[in-house]
Order: sequence, then structure tokens, then C-alpha cells
Amino acid sequence: MDHHSNYLLVSNVSDASFAIGVAHARSQKIDISDIVGLKTFVNSEFCPRFLLDDPTEENLGFGLQGKSVYILSTSSAHYTRNELAMRNCLLASAAKENGAEFVALVEPDLFYSAQDRGPRTRNHPQALDFTSKVKFVGQPCSAELYARMLKAAGVDLVMTVHNHKPEVVKEIYQNVFEGEPSTGKPRYINLDIAHIVANYVLRSGLVRLWNYGEHVGFVAPDDGAVDFVRKVQEFSGLRNSLLVTMKKTRHGQRDVEIDASNDVSLLKNRDVFILDDMVRTGGTIAASVKMLAENPSCAPEKIFFYSTHTYICPEARENLNSPYLTQFITTNTIPNVLNRDDQGRLRKKTVVLKLEPWIGHAVQHCLEYGENPDEIYDASSVGHADGFYAVDISSKNPISDRSQLGQYEMMI
Repeated sequence: MDHHSNYLLVSNVSDASFAIGVAHARSQKIDISDIVGLKTFVNSEFCPRFLLDDPTEENLGFGLQGKSVYILSTSSAHYTRNELAMRNCLLASAAKENGAEFVALVEPDLFYSAQDRGPRTRNHPQALDFTSKVKFVGQPCSAELYARMLKAAGVDLVMTVHNHKPEVVKEIYQNVFEGEPSTGKPRYINLDIAHIVANYVLRSGLVRLWNYGEHVGFVAPDDGAVDFVRKVQEFSGLRNSLLVTMKKTRHGQRDVEIDASNDVSLLKNRDVFILDDMVRTGGTIAASVKMLAENPSCAPEKIFFYSTHTYICPEARENLNSPYLTQFITTNTIPNVLNRDDQGRLRKKTVVLKLEPWIGHAVQHCLEYGENPDEIYDASSVGHADGFYAVDISSKNPISDRSQLGQYEMMI
């Protein structure tokens, strides 16, 4: 083990490419698999073991004394989220039992965070009226349970990216971890990715940016996405662009109705970006794209869709393969999105922003140095944010050989 470093980045899967990439971005010289052994017994139980170069009676149980351990956790093609969540808890426990001073879970797509509602109607961050709570009767608030499990295992802080329910989940984790404002110390960090999205909008070379975005439009697919979309618009500096919000009504698990405001007519002949935090089946986005494209008063020039967290499933591939969608932009917080077989026909229009450099930077500056992420990732970060990610494009994508990708167009 590298005893010269007080910071160790490990993962719940020894060959997790995302974690390996983040460790490389932080210049961690020792391989993750040489820091911790991940053993699975024949009865399927998991047991991690932090490896010592020279175990002695004196350092037995103190091999990580004074060190900070960061557990990098993402989805895996080989393990369920339930398995990975338990692995996170056992890794944190092993780190603390071997003397680690600080343990952080870095989970870009935070497990169970969308399951933030149980049946209770009082004393809960997501308390709603009785009628809307009925469907949650009998189930737990899994987000709170996962937070309690992590704390009990020894996790001191959780870092995630673009959470689906940012304020609700933040309050849950602050209550469980007794973080700010009561102690003044953050125990939960939800990284804002708006500067990276704004950077890609500007550098893609696929949209008309002149006159500060008079030919650009931004669309929030529902009210929950408005704050994020507005921030991307602001960070882009395209002050002549437009922002339009859709109204979504869900009649069933697969039945979504999209209502357009009168403002959609202002998107006519513009290059339009629909921005959201996650896509699972793609039903909402498919309905939004179709509504915009087939609305005679709207008819955008191009339609782009960005999602931070993407679950590539057969249904999503089918829905996002709309002929009206020019490009689908996402990140690799769920790494299997990089798999060409999983992309299927979408590989012809998919662009993946690989975030390992940014996560490595965030770990160093937010966790190691204690800097406020709201202060280091803001509008001033947009100009150099292309250093925080790498673009992955299939050779089947027509833009794969565009020499101008990565160059800014003039905005005047």
C-alpha cells in the first residue's frame, strides 16, 4: 500500500473502469486492486480486505490510521444495485475498523435516492397530501434507509452528481448525518454539472451561437428541471436564447402526456436543447420531441436531448431513436452507456461525456481541500470545463470525424 499518500480511492468492483479512471485522474499510482481485495465466499457473501505490505502485531487493525478513503461506486453490468450498496457498507466498515480517519462514498448516481417517499404524511421532507401518498402505503422511504445504513457502516460524507430530488434528498442526508446547518460541516454534496453541459453546448460546433444565441432554445421537460436548465442557459452566456417549460401529466407508468405552453412557437427554426437529470424509458422525452417537431407553430431546426444519468434499456433505445432527435448527449455516471451493443441504433446519435477527470478534481478540491463546490463550479468554470471530461462517440455517429469538435464558435 502507498503509505506516502493519506488519500486512497477504492471501489466496490475491482475492475470498475469509472473508478480506475478517477484514480488515474487523481494520479493515484497504486492500482485499486492492490489496495483492497474483494472476496466473495462460496455462499455468495462478500468480504473486502484492505491489504497491508507488511502486517505486524503493532499495525494490525491500524493499517489505515490517519488516512482518508474514498469509495467510488457506480452501476455495474455484473452486480445489482442491492449487491453494490451492501458492498459499499462493508467497505466503509472495513476502512473504519482498520483505522481510517475519514470515509466518503462517491456515488455519481446515488442509489435509492429516487425512492424518497414512504407512507407517512407528517415529519418527513417529502410530506404530501393524503391522496398523493396513498400509493406509497406499505413501502419504506428507501433513501432514508440507505443513508442510515451508510452512516452506521462508517461513511462520513456522500458525494453525488445532479440528484433527481436535490433538496429532498439533501435534507434526508443532513438529518441522518447531522450535517449542516447544525454543525456547519457538509455531510452531503450534490455536484452541479451545469458548467460542463454549458461547455459542451458552446464547443459542439453543431448549433448556431452567433448574436449570443438568438437561434438557440432551451427546454425543461417539466417543472422539476427548470432550475437546472435555467442555470445551463445562464452559464452558456447565450443571453438571446429562450427557455421554455413543458407540462407533464403522468396517467400511468408508461402513459405520459406533454402539454406545451404558448411559448413553444418562439422555438421555431431554433436549435433546441431539452435538458433533464435522468432517462429510464425515454417515454417523456420521446413525447416532448414529437410534440415539438410536429407542432406546426414550433418546428425547431434541430432538437438535442441531454441527460446526466442514462439507463440504456430496450425501451429507452426505441423511444430515443426518434427521427426528430438530432443528438442524444449523456454522461457515463452509469458506465454501460458506453457499450456499443447497449447503445444499439442510438450509437448513430449518442455522445457520451466521460466525467472521470471532473470527479477526480471534485474529490481533490471538495473533499480533500474542503472547498465549496458551489464556488469552484460556477459560470467561471465553463471556459475550461472541457478539461473536466472526454467525449466518446461511436464511429457510426456522423460527427465522429468532425475536426471542429472541441472548438468554440463565435457568439457575435
